[in-house]
Amino acid sequence: MTNNYVLLNGKLSRDIEVSKNDKGNSFVKFCLICTRDGINSYSDYINCIAFGEIANAICRKGEKDTAYHIEGNIRTNSYEKNGKKNYSTNVVVESFRLLDA
Repeated sequence: MTNNYVLLNGKLSRDIEVSKNDKGNSFVKFCLICTRDGINSYSDYINCIAFGEIANAICRKGEKDTAYHIEGNIRTNSYEKNGKKNYSTNVVVESFRLLDA
């Protein structure tokens, strides 16, 4: 196991967004709502991204409120937009399975 390992259980906050990169390869972006354990339950909204066959499989199965078990890693990125530097953090999905609702 690597140091950068993420395990999440949650539900989609919205339908999955399908995009293509400059080379024409498809990828999907989605947001997973993960509830924290504890007396006062809070939810975190975790941005996720998947590529290749994993993206295709998630896309066939995902619509708002679908529950997933996700395994992957955290990836940070920076980009410039309108002259301003922006930062993003996503979980890159390495494997997944559907959970019973």
